[in-house]
Amino acid sequence: IAPMIQIIRAYGHYVRYHPGPLPKFQLNLIYAAEEMHDLAYMKILETVRDQIPLQFRFYVILNHPPLGWTEGVGFVERHDIIKHLVYPPTDGDLVVMCGPPVFEAAMRKNLARLGFSNGQYYSYAEGDNVSAHL
Repeated sequence: IAPMIQIIRAYGHYVRYHPGPLPKFQLNLIYAAEEMHDLAYMKILETVRDQIPLQFRFYVILNHPPLGWTEGVGFVERHDIIKHLVYPPTDGDLVVMCGPPVFEAAMRKNLARLGFSNGQYYSYAEGDNVSAHL
C-alpha cells in the first residue's frame, strides 16, 4: 500500500493547493487485505477522503472480515473493479496496482477481461508497462 499512499497524498496536495479548476478525474482505491489488523494507513486514507471527497474515494475488501463487516469480502473481482474503480475503460484511465505477485497477476487478468489494454495499468510486479500510456 505504501506506493499508493504516496500517489494519494501527492494528488490530495495537488487538489488542495493547485490554483485553478479542480482536476476532472477522480482517484479511486480498492484496498485489499487478509484481516482488519492488516490495514495500514487507514487514518491517512480517511483524512484525504475527508479533505477531497469529490476527488478521492476508497473501498476495502477483507478476505477474513470481522463480524458485521459492511464492505467487500474475499478477493478483488471484476464486479469490484466495475463498481469501485473505473468502468468502462477510456483512453485517459490508468489503474496502478501494488501487492504480492499473485494479486497483481489476478488483477491484470481481470482488467484484460474488462477491456483494459496493457497501457491502461501499471503493475509494480511487471515493471514499466505504463510508458505506452504516457
